[in-house]
Amino acid sequence: MLTHRQVRYFLAVVDAGQVSAAARALNVSQSAVSLSIKDMECVLGTDLFERLPTGLRLTKAGQQFRHHAHDIAASFEAAVKSVETGSDQATGEVRLGMSWTLSSYFAFPVIEHFARQHPQIEVQLVEETRETLEQALVEGQLDLALVLTSNLTGGAGLKSKTLHRSHRRLWTSLDHPLTGQKYVSLADVAQYPYAVLRSDDAEKQGLAYWTDQTGQPEIKLTSTSIEAVRSLVASGQAVTILSDVVYRPWTLDGRRVEKIDLVEAIPTMDVGIAWSSQAVLDPAAKLLRETFDRSIPRS
Repeated sequence: MLTHRQVRYFLAVVDAGQVSAAARALNVSQSAVSLSIKDMECVLGTDLFERLPTGLRLTKAGQQFRHHAHDIAASFEAAVKSVETGSDQATGEVRLGMSWTLSSYFAFPVIEHFARQHPQIEVQLVEETRETLEQALVEGQLDLALVLTSNLTGGAGLKSKTLHRSHRRLWTSLDHPLTGQKYVSLADVAQYPYAVLRSDDAEKQGLAYWTDQTGQPEIKLTSTSIEAVRSLVASGQAVTILSDVVYRPWTLDGRRVEKIDLVEAIPTMDVGIAWSSQAVLDPAAKLLRETFDRSIPRS
């Protein structure tokens, strides 16, 4: 049987990427963390990590377990907190804004978990553009917003906390000439037709990589639909550079999309929570912010 301590140690290793760094963060010995992970793998009957020269990487089974582990840790903390502070009796309403991309990939599992833990708190949901969400926070029309913190306007009267940094990679079809390479350069990518996603500033970010040195790709499609971009790439008619957040290996009609690391250092897509720097969050809003903080995997 797994213990809460083992789950906590597992998540610490996931965040740190190394047993030694996780042990320092937990303030325990390195051997204690290593033994805990080995015991978990014995109980589960599968490896959770690949052992690499530079650290550890989650296996497919480890990736699947990670999502459940975050729920386990969050539920345990909520149970303890409810006994200590009576937070299970918290009531009220939270007005939560969401950007278009993040409502699809991050928001609803966390909100579902929050609703189970705090049934007396109603969460009002608004999906809007980044600019509209920023303005609504500043004007007090929203309490919190789940946004791309990497795209927030500086000096907009907001505070924010980044919860997840997602790498951007090249997407190709299964039989594309670049597929199978470990790394590709932007100059390599510029030789092929390119698809641009127009959503949550993705169009602006997606065209910011190209310079006179890399060359400019031919834009084959600009679309607000991630599935349209995914299908075009899978058919071999274009490539694109997008975040791991929106990556899925299969299109709706069952074709495969591959992803490849880039030689150049492309900025990550950062996900987090924002609120007004002038606002005093009530207990219900603070609880929801803490739930997002605990529930969204760091990488």
